[in-house]
Amino acid sequence: METLSFILGVAFVVVIAMVIVAVYAAVKVNKLSKELKQTQLASSRDIEQVYRDMHDLINDSNRRIIEAEQTMFRQMDSRFDKLENKLSNKK
Repeated sequence: METLSFILGVAFVVVIAMVIVAVYAAVKVNKLSKELKQTQLASSRDIEQVYRDMHDLINDSNRRIIEAEQTMFRQMDSRFDKLENKLSNKK
């Protein structure tokens, strides 16, 4: 009977130790899971911001190209008009 009581006592201590380790592991996993979610959210926000910045830069570049084209065409029209006036005045 004493041996049985000793074995049950040791088994109880082992089970308690395993429960403590399991609870500690569960708490750690939960904490890491929350940190991972926060990191994922922060990363996705950063990626979205990069895409927004790229989109803004592309739009700005396109606007500048269009303005440069319009300026160039205006200058060319002006030059052609001056050339036409010069040629019509010579006749």
